[in-house]
Amino acid sequence: MEDDNLSSLYDDVILNIRPQIQGLKRGILYKTIQILLEEEKSEIQEKTHLICEFLGIKANAYQIEDEKIVKSLVEVVFIKRQFLIRNTPCSGLIESFSKLVNQSINNNEESMNWIIVTACTLVGVIYCQQYLSKNRHTQAKYKQKFEKVKQQVIPIEPVPADLCLIVPASIAGNFKNGSNLTTDELINLIDNASYFLCTTLKNADLNEKKLEITEDFISSDSKREVYMRIKIYDGKNLIDQKIPYYLKSNLPKHTLYIIEQLACLKNLSGLEKFNRV
Repeated sequence: MEDDNLSSLYDDVILNIRPQIQGLKRGILYKTIQILLEEEKSEIQEKTHLICEFLGIKANAYQIEDEKIVKSLVEVVFIKRQFLIRNTPCSGLIESFSKLVNQSINNNEESMNWIIVTACTLVGVIYCQQYLSKNRHTQAKYKQKFEKVKQQVIPIEPVPADLCLIVPASIAGNFKNGSNLTTDELINLIDNASYFLCTTLKNADLNEKKLEITEDFISSDSKREVYMRIKIYDGKNLIDQKIPYYLKSNLPKHTLYIIEQLACLKNLSGLEKFNRV
């Protein structure tokens, strides 16, 4: 194996992905896996769901939780598998390497790089699963476990919805484009919305064109109104809901809420199709 090629590969991946996850407070590892699998904009994120659900990686995890996954990878691959290199010159370096990783993670810059490298390793899980599923001699417990995860998190026919909200800048200023929302965060946004509309992608696009959106900075101490568009990957029960209570009570438990648009409004024109709270 050419060491330079492998090193260059990881360097290129890190340089490409870092700008896409920079500034995220939650779901860094989850987002990186989405990007590597090219599913971050997909309506059905089957591979991402399967890997992350199986390994306990959360879309709203804090960075410290992602760092635990990094440490777990080192533990599983290097510490618990020492027998693979017991009689090699590398065997005495394992403990030092583990300590080095733990020290690096304490540095935020290095921590981000370790999270990206870990994501590169974990995307291989999907191919391990495919191999094990096809292998006739695979132990039944692995196949059953993967099938159970698939049934739990992958809807048969998910219908995506776009939830469009008009909220105060004091609330919207705490979020960023492309970030994942928890159910509680989404409920809080609905509670603070003065207008809302939950509809299909096509209708959301048509209504968005009627709004006077600006590129102004969203300041948390501003009194301006902000337009938020949130992609809900399985929102068939939410489309055309007119009452906030029913909107909140029908939020799906196993899906993604991703902010697709976040922008200040010049004025409140173009909201004719929205429901006023």
